[in-house]
Amino acid sequence: MALEPGGSGGFDLDDALRVIDEADVVVIGFAWLADRLLVDARRSGSSGPYVRVVTPVRTPQERIRQLRELRPGFNDPESFVFLPWSGRIDSFVEAGLYQRIVDRCRDDEPALGDCHTALKKLEELDRDDLRQAIRGGDKYHTLYEHSPV
Repeated sequence: MALEPGGSGGFDLDDALRVIDEADVVVIGFAWLADRLLVDARRSGSSGPYVRVVTPVRTPQERIRQLRELRPGFNDPESFVFLPWSGRIDSFVEAGLYQRIVDRCRDDEPALGDCHTALKKLEELDRDDLRQAIRGGDKYHTLYEHSPV
């Protein structure tokens, strides 16, 4: 299931926060980054939440297969949501979405460490993307080149 934009034509932040609070698995897609943030908040007696930056897949079924491999002790999630985010990583943090993920991982030190590692990775990918946008790169091409005088 994908989270749809709010009825007013904009993004509904309250819906996004609710999804992060309640869904078993949330995959957050950043419009300009290929990689995704996977948040599997399910817990068992021996395993806590699972938070990682992962590569994209073509279908939700592929993601479910990936989850089965990553979390073999768990059944398929009861709720699975893809949450698109069009802002940069800093706006994702400023909107409180990252903190909600951290809150879901409370009382589980390894999961909290995974949250911080994932955020650092996303910030690194975001900086690299901005550098490419400014200098040109695989995804970006400059319209005008500076010619030496």
